[in-house]
Amino acid sequence: MIVFETIETIVENRVCTLWLSRQESRNAIDGQMARELHACLDALAMDDNVRVLIIRGRGREFCAGGDLNWMLSEQAWKETERPADLLSGLYRALYLFPKPVISYVHGFAMGGALGLLACSDFVLAEEDAFFAFSEVRLGLVPATISPFVVKRLGEFRSRQMMLHGGRISARDAREAGLVDTVIPPPAEAGAPNPAGEKMLGELSATLAENAPMAMQECKRLITEVSGEPISREVLAFTCDLLARISKGPEAAEGIRAFREKRRPDWQENL
Repeated sequence: MIVFETIETIVENRVCTLWLSRQESRNAIDGQMARELHACLDALAMDDNVRVLIIRGRGREFCAGGDLNWMLSEQAWKETERPADLLSGLYRALYLFPKPVISYVHGFAMGGALGLLACSDFVLAEEDAFFAFSEVRLGLVPATISPFVVKRLGEFRSRQMMLHGGRISARDAREAGLVDTVIPPPAEAGAPNPAGEKMLGELSATLAENAPMAMQECKRLITEVSGEPISREVLAFTCDLLARISKGPEAAEGIRAFREKRRPDWQENL
């Protein structure tokens, strides 16, 4: 079992909640956290007991982005992997993570934290949370997150938000496509949010009930065809994939369960 110091994981009912846990630094991502997150994603991808991943932040904020003390330190630039390389690799691992990913934002998400959101399949945010591509206000650019943010938001919406650099409300983030669902805030700042917990529980439970390998193949399918022209090669790929999946044990069990009006075996013990 891998022991982490900057993150925590809790697995329940096939759902893993991954907590960013550097509260003293507002959960900013430093080298250790980037490496631990990457290692955790690799392990969870291979864990058959986990079907859904939820990313959250301990304390009063989701994540302050990349840790500037680490990113700009002389020691970090003397290491084999530059900070940018580590962060870019982390975002790619999350983008390619084979299982559904839900991010839940409270407090704020800034800078590099928006790379985590852009790579997530579902983003939920409390109404009083705010977001910021703050790099340009520091004389920096959101370079490592840009491929994933632009893919999610589109070119000109990304230009507007990245060039602005200021605070973005949860509702504006939803309109832009960075957030999918806005949740009423808790009664008091920092207090538990029953509405948010309910929505997280319902969404993660729905996803966990789906055929696990089918969800993984579905994510891979979308990644493969996204941005590609509808060529003969793409159509052949989709047809071959459907033929292969249709002959697999999961499809056989799912169709048999549907005809027999019962739950498929992958929903047992949920």
